[in-house]
Amino acid sequence: MLDLALLLLGLAAIAWGTTLAVDNAIRIATHYQLSDLFIGFSLLAVGTDLPELMVSIDASLQNRLGGSDTSSLIVGNALGSCFALFGLGMGSAGLLGYLTMSRRYLWWHGAALLGGILVLTLTALDGNVTRLEGGLLVACFLAYFAWLIGEETALPREERTAAGNPRLAWLLLVFGLLVVVGSAELIVDAAVALAAAWGVSQAVIAICIIGVGTSMPEFVISVVAVRKSRHGMSVGNMIGSNVLNILLPVGLAALIHPVRFEAGLLRVDVPLLALLTLLVLAFFVRRRGLQKGEARILVAFYAGYILWKLLGTAL
Repeated sequence: MLDLALLLLGLAAIAWGTTLAVDNAIRIATHYQLSDLFIGFSLLAVGTDLPELMVSIDASLQNRLGGSDTSSLIVGNALGSCFALFGLGMGSAGLLGYLTMSRRYLWWHGAALLGGILVLTLTALDGNVTRLEGGLLVACFLAYFAWLIGEETALPREERTAAGNPRLAWLLLVFGLLVVVGSAELIVDAAVALAAAWGVSQAVIAICIIGVGTSMPEFVISVVAVRKSRHGMSVGNMIGSNVLNILLPVGLAALIHPVRFEAGLLRVDVPLLALLTLLVLAFFVRRRGLQKGEARILVAFYAGYILWKLLGTAL
């Protein structure tokens, strides 16, 4: 019970720290007149994915320095966050509003999503993601991010305003990041202890608990963005976050220490993630947006996936 309480405390703290960091990142971005789509695809995606990144980095450091194998925690955290964002996050946001995205952005970001899943699959085929392969995953994300910056700078923009002082926002951003880093250590320690105490794999703990918990910042921000009619920011946040989740947590972790990739996750969970991604993209292509009927399908898909994971553990 103590480990579970510490895990929940860590998840609450990491969500608060991330929200603080992201709120101030938005203030800084607004100061420099960045577009909603760019804020969603890049700043919000990177900012709200800090929990996933820090959990993976901390777990990899424990893997290297502590001698404990936390590879399943790293992979499960990345996959669980992807499922939570497209199933629970995109589904919930779609129930609140009509989510749209231009065909041009859809094809490019859809290619980034599916390409990321393909690269992750290829690097994990032998059951291990090496440092070199981790570097490839990180390089793919950096190329995607560079493309986003290029797209943003190409957009016409009014003269940048000098109004407001972003210094306080920068200080709060740094403080939020420090909270995230400290909370990640607490989450990893508690998750490893829980997996041992309950006799379940780290991957199940990561997918069903940590993946949902670390996705809460993206979930909350995306829902709030829809309620404020900032649909581009909401869609951009979730799609950009999933491109990052597919490539960066495992990639950065592998750069620190090679990551073992469970055969079951590669054989079943990764194809299911590809199927869910195709489903989301198909909804946007078919109706140029995601409406309540499609949103219900996404939520049902996610609920079925989590139920299957939990029943498999119980059996």
